[in-house]
Amino acid sequence: MFKRENLKKKSLLRKVTALGLTLTLLPGVLTGCSTKSEASDVKKIVIGSGNSYNPYCYIDESGNAVGYEYDVLAAIDELLPQYEFEYKSMAFDQILLSLDSGKIDVAAHQYEYTDERASKYLFSDESYTSYITYISVLSDDNEINGLEDLAGQRVRAGGSTSATTQILKKWNADHPGKEIIIVNAESSTDEEAVAALKNGADRATVLKKSDLAKYNANYSDDGNDWIKIVGEPVNDSQTYYLYKQGDDELKEAIDGALKTLKENGTLSELAIKWVGYDVTESE
Repeated sequence: MFKRENLKKKSLLRKVTALGLTLTLLPGVLTGCSTKSEASDVKKIVIGSGNSYNPYCYIDESGNAVGYEYDVLAAIDELLPQYEFEYKSMAFDQILLSLDSGKIDVAAHQYEYTDERASKYLFSDESYTSYITYISVLSDDNEINGLEDLAGQRVRAGGSTSATTQILKKWNADHPGKEIIIVNAESSTDEEAVAALKNGADRATVLKKSDLAKYNANYSDDGNDWIKIVGEPVNDSQTYYLYKQGDDELKEAIDGALKTLKENGTLSELAIKWVGYDVTESE
């Protein structure tokens, strides 16, 4: 069974090294890791994840790769003696490009299902986060109550292949003359998104509740909430790992480990630790 103390040790060993931002788990430190490292049939799996999406996957002040994504992956690695995980931390818009070029074996950055992604990549069967997003506007903006009020307005969404962007594109296609201006946030930082809202460049953004709480806690000018949710969820989906087409053996192994982490409560523990509530279940 997965041991929490081992996960703690693994979390401390993820260091950014050199310019490539390659992160590895040092062998021989954890219980059982020496055997795993020395076995000739252990296969190295390179996983690409993010470097700036707090609290999911980011680099802390000490240069450690931390967050929900990394701790879940470390827990999965504990359950799979046939593999040894190595991590490459990079900007969001570089992860799938790295999967395309064979630089990584797994993409891990809160990926939702879209038809476009499914045409290129193999999705895991097991999800690991409930991903529910809402239109979010300045707290004193009482004119916006949903998508129907945002015609002609700039709305910051996810990357070009994100589920949120696809939903907004469909909204535009279904509402000619009332199109929303979709702002691509492929590699935008929290600071850029906050500044665009506060200075009026963007009228709204699309956030999860955990992101909204983070924005209010970290970017308030006076200690009060400055951003709020309006309307019904824009999207209610799940997140998955992405693999190269045909990599079914690796996918099935990680799916099995994820299922175990759900059943023994570890996944929920890690969600609460990092996000503040159980994001493994829908609201």
